[in-house]
Amino acid sequence: MKYLKPLIFLLFLSFLLFTGMQCKKEETGINALPPATQEGKNTFGFLLNGEVWVPKTPLLKQRLDLTYDPGYLNGSFGIIANRYISEKDIMELAIGSTGVNKTGTYQFSTASKNIIYYDSKSNCYYLDDTTISGSLTITKLDLTNKFISGTFNFKLVKSGCSIIDATEGRFDIKIE
Repeated sequence: MKYLKPLIFLLFLSFLLFTGMQCKKEETGINALPPATQEGKNTFGFLLNGEVWVPKTPLLKQRLDLTYDPGYLNGSFGIIANRYISEKDIMELAIGSTGVNKTGTYQFSTASKNIIYYDSKSNCYYLDDTTISGSLTITKLDLTNKFISGTFNFKLVKSGCSIIDATEGRFDIKIE
């Protein structure tokens, strides 16, 4: 009898803890992307053939950089993002454009080679002999607070490699 009250209390407490806890479902698809903000939060992500692609790297190897030079070629813009899953599973992306000097939409093209993508698993390097289409939309260009926000989408087609279809792309990055 002496141990019955504490035992009942512990069972009741355990019941409350376990029934009150909910498993958090991992977000997938567009819901797993960072929000489309315009505050310089250093976020970046897109859906790569429907799967979430956000920079993911071990400590000290992370790379998410935005460079912008308003005086070069009427506004030179570039983003580099890396995704290191393991030493054998590395993806690197570079997006660039010139003439970016205000908010608006800018087109990607094969002739301009605006996108460079590398996937170590497939050993495909998308640059030469790659058909590039898509667009970059600058939604906020804040040179006072030194950040640029926007959205993008692109498609890369290269013989012998998988088609890269990037949709729902978004970024909100401080200028380096």
